[in-house]
Amino acid sequence: MTNAPSPLGNDDRWLRLACSCASASAIMSDPRAAISHDGKLNDRTKELILNALARQPRTIAQLAQLLGISSPAVHRHVTDLLATELIAEVELPQDGRRSPVERYYQPTFPVALAVDRATFDPVLQDLAADIAAAFRRRQEALADAFAQTSLSARGDSNESLLHYLFATAGRIARAQLEANGALPPWPVHRDGSRWVWWAEEAPAREVM
Repeated sequence: MTNAPSPLGNDDRWLRLACSCASASAIMSDPRAAISHDGKLNDRTKELILNALARQPRTIAQLAQLLGISSPAVHRHVTDLLATELIAEVELPQDGRRSPVERYYQPTFPVALAVDRATFDPVLQDLAADIAAAFRRRQEALADAFAQTSLSARGDSNESLLHYLFATAGRIARAQLEANGALPPWPVHRDGSRWVWWAEEAPAREVM
């Protein structure tokens, strides 16, 4: 972010980009966008550390040994991840520690294992089918609405807008679910940012 005055003036309206994570605006339209926007997970080493901690709580020394990275470097990354609240220190029973002063860390967000995702999958597939069917049913209405906009005269096509329209409908639906309590509000973190984060284990069939 920059403190330089906007060339558009103080009353400008920032474009809502396809992902607010790529925008200089401080307004986040997606509960995950602040992670990228604010550089909270901005390099491969931090992601490696999160992957290791998702499997089991570990110390800085254990992470350094596992990842082949120096302890000071791991310490810097762990300090950053603690500050962004992506990880937290976790208490382990004394009999699980090699030393009473060791500090163990784990992610603060839920991590769905492949077996967990498989359990959810039938319900998610049904939900996705309902959403897809609802979108298909409204293709004609969307085309009629498109014909009344300025987009066609500016050289855009209805087809080029479909991903935008689908994403916007999803954003509106999320706001409605948040408003009636079906989805929880985005938590406010210590640095003032608001975000929700999660991860899932890659299925065995996925090519990395």
